[in-house]
Amino acid sequence: MHWKVIKEFLSRVEIFAHLGSRDLKAVARSCGESNYGDGDYLCRQGERGVAAFLVVSGAVVVEEELDDGEIVLLAELGQGAMVGEMSIIDGAERVASIKAIGDVVTLVLTQWAMQGLLKDRPSIAASMLPVIVRRFRETTAELRHRNSDSSHTRQSVYG
Repeated sequence: MHWKVIKEFLSRVEIFAHLGSRDLKAVARSCGESNYGDGDYLCRQGERGVAAFLVVSGAVVVEEELDDGEIVLLAELGQGAMVGEMSIIDGAERVASIKAIGDVVTLVLTQWAMQGLLKDRPSIAASMLPVIVRRFRETTAELRHRNSDSSHTRQSVYG
């Protein structure tokens, strides 16, 4: 995929939508492309996070494996979704697995490419940070809601 096509796509992705033209071009030139078949894993829970993925076509599921081996579906995401963005900033282990549903085409932004972009172009970080923080807050709120629902269920079952 040509970098100009990637740049246009990135301009419609929430986390990059507020970047200026030069910053978008820099990000576009840093992206690779990967294709996945149905059931292929883009990344697995527990692996070190070395790349973020932007879904160009197709869909992915985000799943978490619990300590007892149960797989919990956290989300289903389609075109324009970005997953793994926190890992390219801190390189920490993945907290969930990402699996392709059908054929999926992604743009891949590696941690080392992102680190170089952020060092050379701090404006990219300044634009991305509010989106990442908002997503973190939303995830935290959703987890609190799930935990309160779970506590309520336990109380009603045992109460």
